[in-house]
Amino acid sequence: MRKLLSAVVLFAGVAVAQPRIEVRDAWVREVPPASKMSAAYMVIENKGNQPDKLIDAKNNASEVTELHETVEGKMRKVKAIEVPANGRTELKPGGLHIMLINLKRPLKEGETVELVLKFEKAGEVKVNAPVRKGAGGHRHSH
Repeated sequence: MRKLLSAVVLFAGVAVAQPRIEVRDAWVREVPPASKMSAAYMVIENKGNQPDKLIDAKNNASEVTELHETVEGKMRKVKAIEVPANGRTELKPGGLHIMLINLKRPLKEGETVELVLKFEKAGEVKVNAPVRKGAGGHRHSH
């Protein structure tokens, strides 16, 4: 009985220590029909007491998905996006975001893009992100 109790306590401690990732306010930018790229934005909250990292993403609207950051008006690919313990990271125009490259077809406002976010510790989190018009025509270049 004592070994069983120890195992339960150990397992509970491990479960509590894990990141608990929640994603809210996800959306994908509507772009002109000729554009082959768009971006996804969201707020990623970590309600656990261990930090985590977004390390990859997939989606059903484009052939390629990359994690990016805009610095001084230029985009650059990043290996991971940190999400602090008991904190949040905002992906927004002009900052961190997820690029959707080589769109399979034009995205229209009101449609939904399915994203699968892969975290280093928390694993995969599925998100449905509505397509909507962008925030103020924010432009950046590669």
